[in-house]
Amino acid sequence: MKVNYHSTFSINDYFKDQISEKINKLDELNLRFSEADVYFKLKDGGDPTSDKEFEVKIHVPGQILFSKSHSDSFEKAIPLAFSKIRKQIIKYKESTEPKRGTRV
Repeated sequence: MKVNYHSTFSINDYFKDQISEKINKLDELNLRFSEADVYFKLKDGGDPTSDKEFEVKIHVPGQILFSKSHSDSFEKAIPLAFSKIRKQIIKYKESTEPKRGTRV
């Protein structure tokens, strides 16, 4: 799967490895992802405990799944966003699979 990184600052290999690991775990759900977009953002002012914002978009057949999280560090925000997107993927997969016991 192709991963597109979007940020106003350079993203180090630690974050790229962490994202790659999370995406590989999502691949275990056997869903055909075409690409993913990840966004690193720094919020100005406001609450210093949630000034880091991480967003992830996963492109699945016929839809785009989106998740966003805020935290005081990207190390905390990345797993939160991927946890949310994992739930969405499971829900999407359940809605697209044929129901058991129904005839086609």
